[in-house]
Amino acid sequence: MDRIRKPAIGKEGWAILKLNWRRLVQRAFLVAAGSLLFILCLPIAPPEQPVTTRILSADGEVVGLLYRENRELATLAEVPLFLQQAVLAVEDHRFYQHNGFSPVSFGRAVYHNLFVREGLQGFSTITQQVAKNGYLSAEKTIIRKLKELFLALRLELHYTKGQILELYLNQIYFGHGAFGIKTAALTYFGRPLSALNRREMALLAGIPNGPALYSPYLNREGADHRTKTVLERMEKVGYISLAEKEEILAEPIRLPGLQKTPRQALYFLDFALEEASSILKLSKEQIQNLGLTIETTLVLPVQKAAEEALQNGLAPLQKDLQPQGALIAADPATGEIKAFVGGTDYYQTPFNRGLNAFRQPGSAFKPFVYLAALEAGYTLASTLPCQAVSFPTDTGVYQPRDYGNQPYHGRELTLREALSCSCNIVAVTLHQRLGLNPTIHTARRLGISSPLAPNLSLALGTSEVTPFELLQAYLPIANGGQAASLHAVRRIFNAEGKLIWERKPRPRQVLDPRIAFLLTSVLQDTLGPGGTAAGLRATLQRPAAGKTGTSQENRDAWFVGFTPELAAVVYIGDDHNKPLPAGGGTLAAPLWAGFMKKALADVPISSFPTPEGVVIRRICRETGLLAAPDCPSSNEYFLFGHEPTVFCARHRKITLQVCQKTGLLPNAYCRKVVEKTFVWGNHPTATCEVCHPPTNLWELIFGEPFPLIKAEPPSE
Repeated sequence: MDRIRKPAIGKEGWAILKLNWRRLVQRAFLVAAGSLLFILCLPIAPPEQPVTTRILSADGEVVGLLYRENRELATLAEVPLFLQQAVLAVEDHRFYQHNGFSPVSFGRAVYHNLFVREGLQGFSTITQQVAKNGYLSAEKTIIRKLKELFLALRLELHYTKGQILELYLNQIYFGHGAFGIKTAALTYFGRPLSALNRREMALLAGIPNGPALYSPYLNREGADHRTKTVLERMEKVGYISLAEKEEILAEPIRLPGLQKTPRQALYFLDFALEEASSILKLSKEQIQNLGLTIETTLVLPVQKAAEEALQNGLAPLQKDLQPQGALIAADPATGEIKAFVGGTDYYQTPFNRGLNAFRQPGSAFKPFVYLAALEAGYTLASTLPCQAVSFPTDTGVYQPRDYGNQPYHGRELTLREALSCSCNIVAVTLHQRLGLNPTIHTARRLGISSPLAPNLSLALGTSEVTPFELLQAYLPIANGGQAASLHAVRRIFNAEGKLIWERKPRPRQVLDPRIAFLLTSVLQDTLGPGGTAAGLRATLQRPAAGKTGTSQENRDAWFVGFTPELAAVVYIGDDHNKPLPAGGGTLAAPLWAGFMKKALADVPISSFPTPEGVVIRRICRETGLLAAPDCPSSNEYFLFGHEPTVFCARHRKITLQVCQKTGLLPNAYCRKVVEKTFVWGNHPTATCEVCHPPTNLWELIFGEPFPLIKAEPPSE
């Protein structure tokens, strides 16, 4: 069979085919060029530049810096012209002439790398470096270089030269953890850009080419050589003259030592960052890169006093960093935290005990029982017996105990006495009579958020709480019944300095101010004679109130106290729950007093104000009734209308004339009568029946029967 032959393509056919291919290629080129042009015209977001977030104290001092890259942005206007020229001279002196790519620099770099090769040269312009560092990886490939050139063109289209230079100056790394020219000036010289001399600026401009080689703190000779190189380049491109170069080289390089990143009050920093994260609904990682300024409530001298107090107080007890502790101090009126220490060494024990140590508060919980009682109608003069008692429970019989042998054991105590001497039996009895729930509701209302078991031992602080929430619950007592939330953040500013959040104080009245004052007056007794922290009043020498706390077997020691200006909690305990050598009165209370004395050294002394509706009455300390002249008495505060109206009868005395012979009330014939004083109720009420009318002249005259002479028996 004949093969089927394909038709031959003539000259005309080939011409048509070539024309079609040419058109196809042209169209593809136009589409590609159009696409590139379209992309070039699209706006390009500025490269990401993580900016350091600053945490400031209440006085504006830097407490800490948070960052992934330690960078504080500078505007181009903040950078001196000489420093701009120094950077351009060594990096890209034709920056203002090219459009992102410099053919001259490219040709010079190629020639140098091919024929000279004394240190390979790059050919990236400043715009290309911004593109590479801001948008691309560090890989060295042709594709990455092409991307770099394309991005550089886009940057040149959408940003001014000044904006690109500003991006570059804020982007580059200067060594020693400093990113950006503003942070570098502070790191190397401890001064802002405006305070640098020209030689220091020249050195700064030369460092990014090799921070390890040119840092004056690592290689002073290399730094001096690099400075001369920068000045020679500036002379060569016409920024300075030869005479100016020599003049600049005569200027000193002032090196105060590397400026370390401020990191103070680390437990407080953790808490403040967590609070800011909650406020802004951002992660901690996001916050540390946004360049925020977070203004806090911290007072650095008070923080230092707290750190020293905890360190010095625990040092004699510690072995292998145990026991540990926490100290938090705040303004009772605002809830602003002035000091926050969560342990003695953050780097070895970053666990924040102030926030996260759930421990039994012991007797430091008792004030909530007494507040509930005062709200229920009890007065500070109400009495309860401090003697052995048993309470039936679902699990058996509960018998609270008071340890030791105290003078008040076995007798009735007023509520004031019972709380100041921390009587366990009275606290449990009161809690039981109230019905358990009022104590829980009171503690909740004031600020305790941890679970509270509805049992009798709760009165003795057997449910675990944190130091933070215990201090929170004491603030309303110190602040006239108003609760102000403990907090660390006052205001937050964005990277441009614009206020984006500010705390608005919203105090809540959670307690009758009169009842808060009554309890405060009792807690002042704790610091005086007979109190569980006796002697602290003499140490502080200013009005103060507080309460000790010790859990079973001395496993936890507490003191929570306040003055009108400052409230603070001290907690001491072993992280492994081992017993302490003593309790709250011996360990925590003196530590608290030492801290408060130092923290308030420059604060004028003031007293707790007495609110309206509180009256003073003199009462009998044994009965709680109005004092008679001979009662063991003292002044007591009462809510108006709740004060006693009956006088004590136990110590009321009466003076009577009684028959000397019988001690009874004399009748008309008692010749010898004496005056005696009796306690009311123990005085005679019957009349003498022994004395009678005289029966002879002798009795009439002498009041006695005639003495008869008895005959003596004869002697043998």
